Amino acid sequence: MVAKPYHEMTPAERLASRIAKNREIDQRVVTTLATKVVTKPASRAGEKKSTEIASRQTAVRGVLDKFQQIKNTQGIDAASDYVLSRVGK
Repeated sequence: MVAKPYHEMTPAERLASRIAKNREIDQRVVTTLATKVVTKPASRAGEKKSTEIASRQTAVRGVLDKFQQIKNTQGIDAASDYVLSRVGK
């Protein structure tokens, strides 16, 4: 399929083209992140620090997932309360 130049597209074709390009960009980002190689730390101290950082990042992702779940089911106020209750921990 030969793509039309942008100025010859109808508004619907322009929108479809932009959506397709955004999906391609998203897919490249996901692929890049999935295949990214973690460099080996120079020392054991660096390795321990990397492990601590990874565990914190996992915990943050868990809280964000829970936040989104609460926001979708109970609303933004309940989700905000959940996050504020987690800050003290």
